[in-house]
Formats: sequence, structure tokens, C-alpha cells
Amino acid sequence: MHKTLALALAATTLLAGAAFAADSYMVVPKTGQKFTPGPGNFYSVDPLLMHKNSQANVTIRDKNGQAEVHADWEDHIFFLEGEANLILGGTVENGKTTAPGETRGDAIKGGKSFAMHPGDYIYVPVNTPHQMMPVAGKTIRYGVVKTHP
Repeated sequence: MHKTLALALAATTLLAGAAFAADSYMVVPKTGQKFTPGPGNFYSVDPLLMHKNSQANVTIRDKNGQAEVHADWEDHIFFLEGEANLILGGTVENGKTTAPGETRGDAIKGGKSFAMHPGDYIYVPVNTPHQMMPVAGKTIRYGVVKTHP
């Protein structure tokens, strides 16, 4: 199962980065990751790739994230460590535009909750509200590849 997920992450990253020249490679070993606090200190993130058509990062969090919606990005999330609940769908409560095409809010109303465990993969389509919530007392780590559909 883990080999399949690793292969899926590698394939997604390769497809997302197809705009790079053939000799532009990037390898970031875990020992080279440098986590910095994200907005609002809801998480710490290590950006691995920032491109106009794709992004990749590893995120660590120990508290609930905000509800969020991306108008132009789809998320491919690979759950690596810990336990969490991910809420998908529904509507964002008290949503505010935080950047062009980005909405964040306090919670999600009417979404569906999924228990997340190491090895799980989640696809979040464009314009889909989502919120990651670690199980109390747990720290989670996950990789995210963001692409334009």
C-alpha cells in the first residue's frame, strides 16, 4: 500500500512539474526539510516546489486547521503520520477571502468527516471546502501536491 502511494505521489509530482526543463530535477530528503510556521501558526510547512502550475509541500500540525476553499487549485494529500479527521464538502462558516481565489473560515457546516491514518490519500477537487483536524494530543504530518486542473 505504501509503495502504491509513494508511486502515486511521484507520478503526480512528475506530471505537475512537466513544465520544467528535462534537466531540472529536485530531490529534498527528509533530513533537508526546514519547517516554518504557516499563517496564523495553525501549522508548520516545508515548501518543496513552488511553480505557477504546481506546488508541493510537507505540513506538520498539532491543532485544527481553518476551513478552506481553493478556487484554482486541487489538492492531492498523502497522509504520512498521526491521526486526524478531514472534513470535505459542505459550506465554510464565517468565510473570508485571504488571497485571490482563497477563502478561509472558522468551520465547515454540512461536510462529511473522514478518519485519516498513515498511508491514506485524499483528492480535494477545486472549490471543495476542507478542514484538517488532528486527533486531540496527536501531531500529524502530510504531503500535499497542489495542481491546476
